[in-house]
Amino acid sequence: MISDEEIELYQNQRKLALSTIDDLTQLKIDLIESDKPVPQFINNAIRHLKKKYLIQDQTIGEMLR
Repeated sequence: MISDEEIELYQNQRKLALSTIDDLTQLKIDLIESDKPVPQFINNAIRHLKKKYLIQDQTIGEMLR
């Protein structure tokens, strides 16, 4: 059984991850618009956060239905 504290912690982590995805995506757009190369770690970080906090949540949600 998952406690309320664990649920709240995960929700806070998810909010932080979504905010970080937004920030990294904006940084990527800014770099592209200024004709600068986008470091691979930015793409990797976006991909990792999306996989962990977006795709995984969708899969868990589908299993619970």
